[in-house]
Amino acid sequence: MSTPFTQQVSEQIKQAISEKRTLQVAGSRSKVPVEAEAELICMQENSGIVAYEPSELVVTVKSGTKLTDLKAALAEHNQMLGFEPPDYGDSTIGGTYACALTGPSRPFRGVLRDFVLGTKMVDGRGQELTFGGQMIKNVAGYDVSRMMAGSKGSMAVVTELSLRVIPLVDEVTYYKEMSEDEAIVLMNKMAGTTLPLSGCAYFEGRFYYRVFGEHPKQYDATPCDNSVWLTLNPFQPKLGHNQKLWRVDTEGPHPSIPNTIAVGMCGQRRWVVSDEPPAPYSTLWQSYFAARHNDTPAISRIKSGLKRVFDPHNVFKDL
Repeated sequence: MSTPFTQQVSEQIKQAISEKRTLQVAGSRSKVPVEAEAELICMQENSGIVAYEPSELVVTVKSGTKLTDLKAALAEHNQMLGFEPPDYGDSTIGGTYACALTGPSRPFRGVLRDFVLGTKMVDGRGQELTFGGQMIKNVAGYDVSRMMAGSKGSMAVVTELSLRVIPLVDEVTYYKEMSEDEAIVLMNKMAGTTLPLSGCAYFEGRFYYRVFGEHPKQYDATPCDNSVWLTLNPFQPKLGHNQKLWRVDTEGPHPSIPNTIAVGMCGQRRWVVSDEPPAPYSTLWQSYFAARHNDTPAISRIKSGLKRVFDPHNVFKDL
C-alpha cells in the first residue's frame, strides 16, 4: 500500500526522468557525501517502526529510522540486531543496508543480508515494488531484498525493511598480548572449535576474543570489558596528515600485511595505512565511504545488468 512518502518519491523520480536530472538518496549523511550536481532524496522523514513481533523475532522498519532508536526498541524486549551494525553518527538502518555493514560477529552469525526478509522500494521508473516478506518461507524467485544490500542507493529507493532479530546475549571479552602473526593463527584455530565466539580481533599488540553463554577461559587470557568492539566498530583511527587508511578483505589465514593497525573478523578484515592499495580487495576508507573499483569483469557485468533493470534511465547517482 502506498504511503504519502513513497508517492512523493515516485513523483520526484518521474520528474527527474523527464528533466534528465540525477537523484541521490541520503539519510543522515553519515556515510556518503551529497554531491552538488545531484538532487537529494531525503529519507530522514521516513522513519519509525512499522511492525514488531518479538515472539516471531521479526521487525519491519522504515529505512530512515536511526540505528539508536531501533536498537533501543529491540533492547526493551531483550533482542538485538544479529549483524551488529556500526554507527557512524546518527546512522540509519537504510544507510546500513545500502552499504551492507556488518560488525565483528560477521564470521559467526552471518552478514547483514542473512537477516533481511523483505523490502519495499521505489525503482528508477518510479514504480513501487515489494520483495520478500516477514517470513523466510515468503521468499520466492530472485531474492532481490538481499541482492540490493550494498547497492548504495544506486538502483532504487528502499523505503522499508523487514529484518530477523535475535535474543540479546551477555558477552565477555578476553585479551592476550602477542604478535600479529600469532594472533591471526590463533583466531583461525579458535574459530574451528566449539567455543561460542562472537568476535575475534587484534589491536595495539593484543589479541581479543569475545564469547557468550557458558564457556571455558582459553590460553590464560585476561577478562576485560567490551569497549574494544566499539573502538573497532566503526573503526575511525586518528591518522597523520595525508595518511590513507585502507580496509582490506582477505581469507582469514592470510599472512600479516605491512603497516596493519588492526585485524578483525578472524583475520578476514585488515586495516592498513598505506599510500597505495596494499592488497587485492582494498577499499580506501576516509571520512566518507569511497567508491570501490576493483570488481571482477563478471561482477561488473552482473551489476550493469541489474542497473539496467532497476534504473534504466540512470536517474540514481552511481556510488
